[in-house]
Amino acid sequence: MRPVIAILVATACCALAADQVFEVASIHTRTDSSGDVWTVKPFRFDFSGPNLLIENFRLVDLITFAYDIKDYELAGEPHWADIDRYNISAKAAEGVSLTPDAARPMMQALLSERFQLTVHTETKDMPVYSLVVAKDGPKFKKSALGTEKLLTLESKGKTNLITVTGGNMEQLIAEFSKRNGVDRPVIDRTGLSGNYNYRLEWGDDLGTDAGVLSIFAAFQQQLGLRLEPKRASVHVLIVDHAEKPSAN
Repeated sequence: MRPVIAILVATACCALAADQVFEVASIHTRTDSSGDVWTVKPFRFDFSGPNLLIENFRLVDLITFAYDIKDYELAGEPHWADIDRYNISAKAAEGVSLTPDAARPMMQALLSERFQLTVHTETKDMPVYSLVVAKDGPKFKKSALGTEKLLTLESKGKTNLITVTGGNMEQLIAEFSKRNGVDRPVIDRTGLSGNYNYRLEWGDDLGTDAGVLSIFAAFQQQLGLRLEPKRASVHVLIVDHAEKPSAN
C-alpha cells in the first residue's frame, strides 16, 4: 500500500495582497425544489472586467474552481455542500480584469472567510471508475451552438431521470462521482470534448422489474459509455471544516 502524503493548504494564515481578494462580495443561498422533481436553472459563471457573477453553484463547485481540481479530487465535504446552491456577485479592485487564474486565489480567500473553509491535500491510491466510450460509440449528439446549459433531475418512485442540455463530460462525471448510485470517483477517459445533450434513466432498487436498469447498464445502453473499475493514485483535497454562509 502506498503511503498517504499529507500537505497542509494555507487558507487564512496571513494578510493577503489586494490583488488576491475581492473588494466586495455578496452570497445568497438558492435551492430550487418542488416535490419529487428538482430542476437546476441555467448555470452562470461570467467575468466582466473586475466583476464576477455566479449563479446556481454548489459549494463543491466553488471549491473545485477555486483550487482548480476535478470533482473526484474533492473529499470530506459536508452533505449540504453537494445540495445547496449559491448566487455570488463579487468585484475585484478597480482596474483588475478578472480571469479564471486571477479569480482562483480570490475565491479561496472568499471561501475561507465566508464559509469558514479549511482544507488539506493527500495523495491516495484508491478505487475509481474510468469513464470510457463503449464499442459502438457514444449515443448522444453535440449541442447546437448557443444551447442553454440546463440540468433537470426527476425522481419517480425508485426510478431516476436526468436530462441535460449543453453539458460536457466534466459535468457528467460530477453528477456521478460517488453520487447517484455510483460508489467511486469517476475519471473521464472518453476523450470527448465540447457540449452535449443527453437523457439518462436508471433505478435505485432494481428488484424484480426487468425494465429498470442499473446506473452501469444505463450508461452503456443509453449513452454508449462504460464505467470500468480501476485503481488510481489521486491527489485529493480534503475538506476539514465548512459552514453555511450567513445571509447578506
